[in-house]
Amino acid sequence: MCTRPEGRRQLRQRQAGVTLVELIVALTLAGVILTSIWNAWTLLGRTSADPLVARQSLVVAQSLLREIELQPLPGTATAGSTPGRTGFASIADYDGLAMNGISDVEGTPVPGLEGYGATVSVSAMELEGVPASAGWWVAVTVTGPAGERTTLAQWRSQR
Repeated sequence: MCTRPEGRRQLRQRQAGVTLVELIVALTLAGVILTSIWNAWTLLGRTSADPLVARQSLVVAQSLLREIELQPLPGTATAGSTPGRTGFASIADYDGLAMNGISDVEGTPVPGLEGYGATVSVSAMELEGVPASAGWWVAVTVTGPAGERTTLAQWRSQR
């Protein structure tokens, strides 16, 4: 131990800095924090437009499903009496429908939905005692501009 005043001053000057280990730990923590912030920012930027695309996809699927719902079932006397796509007389006619770019019932493209697509699948299906000949499973899948999919489905019967 140093008792002289100038010796204590030299001791304090030697202890004034940081060690190499402390510097490495500080830089590592800063790197982890910056990486976390960057990942969160990137995720936020990537998903900020998704709610609009998801909502538009959902509305397109609902609209197309509603259009199909208004059509009569195959083999019913009212076939062809409701508005639908040209040449479609019942819900069975929608099976295999594929659209690249969304169009309305008359085939007119809907502005702003050119990047979307839709497919329809209609199949006979038995459910809770209703035979397959009287029940239909309708599934509408809408694909957004970035390839994200939204599917809505419903089951219809004659009973």
